[in-house]
Amino acid sequence: MPSADERAYGHEWWPVSRANWHDLRTGLRSAALARKGYLRPPRGEGKIIWIKAGYRPESVNLACELLAALRAYRLDVRLVLTFERDYPDIIEPRVRGLRKIGLGYGPSDRPKAVKRVMERLDPFGLILVDTQPHPNLLQAAIQNHTHIIAFNTPPTDVEIEASFPVDHRQAEEWRIAARAQYLAEPADPFAVWAESQIDTTFRSLTAVGQDEVDIWWWHDDQYESQSEFIHKWRNASLAKQGILVVSGYPMIDKPNVADLRISQWQRDGLKTGTVLYVDDRRWFGAIASSANGGYINTSHRNIFWQALAGGSALRFGPSSRELCPQFPGMDNLYKQPKDVLEDWLVLSGEPLIARRQGDEARRYFWNERRRVQCATEIFLKRVFDW
Repeated sequence: MPSADERAYGHEWWPVSRANWHDLRTGLRSAALARKGYLRPPRGEGKIIWIKAGYRPESVNLACELLAALRAYRLDVRLVLTFERDYPDIIEPRVRGLRKIGLGYGPSDRPKAVKRVMERLDPFGLILVDTQPHPNLLQAAIQNHTHIIAFNTPPTDVEIEASFPVDHRQAEEWRIAARAQYLAEPADPFAVWAESQIDTTFRSLTAVGQDEVDIWWWHDDQYESQSEFIHKWRNASLAKQGILVVSGYPMIDKPNVADLRISQWQRDGLKTGTVLYVDDRRWFGAIASSANGGYINTSHRNIFWQALAGGSALRFGPSSRELCPQFPGMDNLYKQPKDVLEDWLVLSGEPLIARRQGDEARRYFWNERRRVQCATEIFLKRVFDW
């Protein structure tokens, strides 16, 4: 079922009207006008390629990357990027200095809004980026003989030129739908955005004044699992020679579960048995590359790929398997905290096994990066040939 954000840009009258009314009341007049199709093309000459992002930050991030890549590849066209939610911290640094571009909120899929925006932009190409494929817009684009490409987007109801799926599941959906003249191999752009250089500074900082400290990383989006695991880890032998780094569920209302938040840490040594909660995601790369082992149960692609990039021995939960079921490390899922603790005990005594498993994760990460690079090159070449 579509979320409220998606329905605000769909074809149903009431959700769209309600969103317009809300935006006008809260001072977002530009969003309301854009939702009605009142978009202006960028200044200058050249055909227009419209990059249409959704409401999630991942969608807008990917759209900005594609915009920058297209700007470098084709200087003769004007580029339009629309989104359904504004993320200035994502958009502004990436598009700064680019010429012949237009940015702003996008239209709904109401027939009048679609007609209005197609008349105003008259796009030569339409690129759907990690968003819902709106049927009225697609039909109008087909009638306008607009090139259509879907990037990390579910199957459409009309036949389009090419699809670049994010994973094997989406690729299979496109194969069954048979709506893409060209279907690329699945590739997840989040693998490209993960920090790839191994940085063990975190390990050296935590071990100040001690010979060696083991670092174990537990990431889970569910608080109940997280809290239970912390309790069991404190009573396990691993706590006598290591620290536990916890991330995932925000510990806003449960400050007593962890001993320290990483935002409060003064970069001094940590005593064994310490539970450190990560409330700043900028540390994920350093933690992933410093951990002796980790457990990752997340539905967020950026966290999943950052964990693999670190080269640590990892175990996964069901949410991670949903993201990447084909990864070899998904063969055995760990649903109980005691299972993870038992496995970490084995890894603590078998560093060669831990290193081999970490190397396997890192190789898979680099292979995914190469797949993304290949898909991007095919995408740019296709647009260049228009």
